[in-house]
Amino acid sequence: MSELNAARERTDARLRYCRIHLDELKRYRGTARADGSDWECAHQESFLFHLFGVRDALLREIDLFHGCGLLPGPAYKRRLGQRLAKMEVQSHAFRTLARLEGIRSSWISMAARMRHAVTHRERPPSTVVVHLGSVHGEEDGHMYLRDPEIDELKQKINDMGDNTPETLEEVLARTEWRAIRDASRTDCLEVYTQWHARAAKLVANLRSKMPGAENA
Repeated sequence: MSELNAARERTDARLRYCRIHLDELKRYRGTARADGSDWECAHQESFLFHLFGVRDALLREIDLFHGCGLLPGPAYKRRLGQRLAKMEVQSHAFRTLARLEGIRSSWISMAARMRHAVTHRERPPSTVVVHLGSVHGEEDGHMYLRDPEIDELKQKINDMGDNTPETLEEVLARTEWRAIRDASRTDCLEVYTQWHARAAKLVANLRSKMPGAENA
């Protein structure tokens, strides 16, 4: 197996690991309400870790496809971009990934912020809403993840006091904030399911821009 194919297998493995943790969370929710327990948060952190790992694995595929000769490590994306520029290589896959990450409200940017939050700060910032009713009823408990970007925005607005031209809700209603707001108001399992599907779609999309591997 070539080094590139081995890297692609690693990317695929990351997607499978995400799916395992997501499926376990869904099975758990089928027998109990969301409660923010250590078990639940541990699975969420593992899901986010492997989901962001898909992005890192894709950078490795791009590196190997273009023969950049870098080793994964700190600032890998920045170093890879610099090496591609030095080699005068126009990487459609790299540009697509960089463009997606440059959009604050994209799924990969939201997932990255959540992953960084649990890695460097605390467990996923969340709100657990538990309703009365049966476990399997429509009013089961749900968990909503709060994007750290919303907390920062809220703090900026509070610091402005009476000088702020817009309320928090008015800012969140803007097009560039709407996806972030909606994700923070959607049960985390639904959000994770969407992110996993989009990650799989991104892998297929970027590989279509890098043809030639045995399992492409």
